[in-house]
Amino acid sequence: MNNFSLTVLGSRGSVPIDGKNFVRYGGSTSCYKISAGDEEIYLDAGSGIVQAVPQPSTRITILLTHMHLDHIIGLPFFVALGQKNRPIDIFAQERSGLKPKDALDRLISPPFWPLKICEYPANVNFHDLPPDNFKIGEVDVQWSDGTHPQGSTIFRLTYRGRSLVYATDFEHSPDGCKKLADFARGCDLLLYDAQYTADEYEKFRGFGHSTPDEGLKVAAAAHAKKLLFVHHAPNRTDDELAALEKFFAARNENVTFAKVGDEIFI
Repeated sequence: MNNFSLTVLGSRGSVPIDGKNFVRYGGSTSCYKISAGDEEIYLDAGSGIVQAVPQPSTRITILLTHMHLDHIIGLPFFVALGQKNRPIDIFAQERSGLKPKDALDRLISPPFWPLKICEYPANVNFHDLPPDNFKIGEVDVQWSDGTHPQGSTIFRLTYRGRSLVYATDFEHSPDGCKKLADFARGCDLLLYDAQYTADEYEKFRGFGHSTPDEGLKVAAAAHAKKLLFVHHAPNRTDDELAALEKFFAARNENVTFAKVGDEIFI
């Protein structure tokens, strides 16, 4: 298997939402499945991971950007956890003095949930992010710090010369955008947090999210080939997102807004 693709399982930010106005772009929170040869890598485990259908022969890895609820709330319902002895590796940075397992155990344990993740039938291994780059099979993983309350991790995955960068829960600043553009330099696909419009951002400065306008600048500075806007505002309807997508695609034909179910070949 030589494919390298990304499937959108959840593109919504902050909180899941449903209803007739949230169908095309989806109401589930952050989760993106990466297929890279025999590797199946999930970027975050928001409510979108509930829709995942893992392949029987792939190795499963979950990369968590941070431990805010919208990025981990789907993990207890991930079907692969119920598959006896299925190896699953979870990588995340230590946050607020808690290692990944300890942080997840705070939420996913009695009385809030009957089981801890390590008590599921699968064989789950937790890992601190190594200080340097690391590999998942043939996939090279690089990471950098983003700007977000309590921190967030930006990931770059490279497979056979092609790469994607996942920069969700990232708040722009001159220094932060330069650092991200350098990190994303020449990537084939950049996923960028665009929760707010430029006008909205003025009311939510410091909340840890960005705008499509800033994403265009970062993508241009990085010479990213494609730009995918993610982490949609929870109250943004399909029609509103479609109008924004049309507006920004007119400024850059390689821009799209993440829609649930989309598969992008890298």
